[in-house]
Amino acid sequence: MTITTTSELGETIRNRRTSLGLRQQDLALAANVGVRFIVDIENGKETSQVGLVLRLLQALGIRLTAEMSPVPAARSASEESEPFDPDNFTPS
Repeated sequence: MTITTTSELGETIRNRRTSLGLRQQDLALAANVGVRFIVDIENGKETSQVGLVLRLLQALGIRLTAEMSPVPAARSASEESEPFDPDNFTPS
């Protein structure tokens, strides 16, 4: 499952919580966060604290992994452009 928005994250958390038969109060106690935090994250609030989100995911048994896009191949020295000079920058 790919999660790209806070709304999708909130929906995932809500679905997992309800599938485990937990009330928001139960999850708040298990994750040592406030009920208001649970409500906010399930509603997709964008300013939620990452540390608390990670604690919440752990309490729900959700493992978060990072998938990296491939790094472009390095350019050869002959393809290298001039180094960036902020004093001589002209936007295109």
